[in-house]
Amino acid sequence: MLVLGIHDGKDPSVVLLRDGVVERVGFEADYVADPFEVTGFPSRATEHLMAVEGLGGGEIDVIAFAGQHLPEPRTRRELLKQFAESGTFRASAKKLLRTAVPFTGRKPSRRDRLRHLDKLGLKPDRSTFIDHHLAQAAVAAAGTHSPDGRLLVLCCEGSGDGIAASVHVSRGGRLDRVATVGDDNSIGAFLETITYLLGMVPERDESLLMELGAMARGPQLSKVTKRLSILFEFDPLLPLNWRRSGNLPETYDCVEFLRVHLRRRRFDHIAGAARRFLEQFLGQWIDRCAQKTACDSVVLTGSVFGLRSLYPALSSCTRATQLSICASPTDAGNAIGAAILALAEKKGVEHVLPLGQPWLGEDAREGDCAEFVRKEDARGGVWVDQPENLEARVAELLAGGALLGRIAGRVDLSRLGLGNRSLLCRGDLPELRLASQQLLRPDVFWHEVPSLVLNSELESEFLGTDKLPPGTSGEYWLKPRRPQAWTGRMNPYGPVPVQIVSEGADPATAALVRRFRQAVGRTPLLCTPWLNRRGQLVRTVQDARESWRAQGLDGVIAGPYIVLRRADPDLTKPKHAELARRAFYGGL
Repeated sequence: MLVLGIHDGKDPSVVLLRDGVVERVGFEADYVADPFEVTGFPSRATEHLMAVEGLGGGEIDVIAFAGQHLPEPRTRRELLKQFAESGTFRASAKKLLRTAVPFTGRKPSRRDRLRHLDKLGLKPDRSTFIDHHLAQAAVAAAGTHSPDGRLLVLCCEGSGDGIAASVHVSRGGRLDRVATVGDDNSIGAFLETITYLLGMVPERDESLLMELGAMARGPQLSKVTKRLSILFEFDPLLPLNWRRSGNLPETYDCVEFLRVHLRRRRFDHIAGAARRFLEQFLGQWIDRCAQKTACDSVVLTGSVFGLRSLYPALSSCTRATQLSICASPTDAGNAIGAAILALAEKKGVEHVLPLGQPWLGEDAREGDCAEFVRKEDARGGVWVDQPENLEARVAELLAGGALLGRIAGRVDLSRLGLGNRSLLCRGDLPELRLASQQLLRPDVFWHEVPSLVLNSELESEFLGTDKLPPGTSGEYWLKPRRPQAWTGRMNPYGPVPVQIVSEGADPATAALVRRFRQAVGRTPLLCTPWLNRRGQLVRTVQDARESWRAQGLDGVIAGPYIVLRRADPDLTKPKHAELARRAFYGGL
């Protein structure tokens, strides 16, 4: 049976399930000029997926849409305009009109959503609609293993089908919803408003705000935290729910209230207080849910829990024995959850099938890598090699100071790179750390660059990893056991981002990490997601060919091949990468 899962909201995506197994995931952001502006139906991603798989529209048995209802589609510019108009007469009139007169908004109807299927040859009568939070909970449950088969799934985000947060219990894969929080009490919308008030972009910069908040210091920090904490309280009659207090209006329309509530407060104190509030409040919520449901294995999902730098505090302040983050906590993963639940519904089963491993995106096939090498060699100015022991050669180049892009295998669900679509370099050279940071976020000086570690290394290198389930993959922030003086951070013991790779799921990347450890010891292997000039993850070998020279990389690892740039004859002092190459290519 073929099931096509579609998420047609913010960051649209599509997934193909064949007989219960997720075969391929596609993201519409990979096909547009501005990935931050994309919303709506994933037309190009769906068309590409069906072309690659060789499928016709009539072969799809079920089409599962994530979300019973879609919010009003907004580009980033429209979102900022909405925040700017909040509290004005114009915004109040619009709100009153939508309340008094039905169908005056721009929310897409089901008919609007289905009309895209005809253009792709798909059959609208085979469609079904899955609740937004149920789809999100299904992805989290399918990708997490629990020792006793019971799992508590907590979702916290901005909004979805009128719900801002939900609590689900999975028993042997069967999902039961036990609590919901309405979108007028949304913590995600509350955080977006604070992000906007601090001059940053909502729905994009919340993670950067949390990183800034970790640096905040001073006696005023606790006072501002208290001003935020009085705005929410847990419902005494519904212990798993929270509600607004302190005259806070609906959180999706509280710009003017917070502007007054936080006036004359410093930027760093507000950022730090927002982080502390989230850590304390969400930690209490996790504990309450685990206690009331008698379930100690917890998985977190939703855009708020996608702020991975909160994990160390949440892990230390909760009594859950197992705490992890969904492989795809944002809306883009909802297509998978919708497809999984639609299949279960069609087959008449009540359980969620396991997801397996998170590498389900575009594949870099060996034939494509060979064509890339041939074209780069014909273009000139490079060395090309196909070493017998690829991992050993790459590890030595990285140890010598090379900044390399690696494209191999498939793209992961969260598009974090995880070594398969990443820029790799050693972490104790400031110039390399700065270069990888600038290629990732050139507009942010404080952004932390993650390092690549094996799941077998976690316990010996980091604290608080005992709550992570076996075989964990993805990005987490963890506290190092030894000071990380090489980072230049104010607090060398503070949490650092790491990309965890499972040795069983990705043996090639694991072998590279082990070889690097043998060459340089405890020096971290930095692993930045490899983005092209449009800010998209490098998805295909063609993307890599268009990007690597313009970005000034020293070379590319493309499948079994290594392509290295020759030294610039105008350079009077060779870079670290040139020094490393001399041992392998007979000099400059």
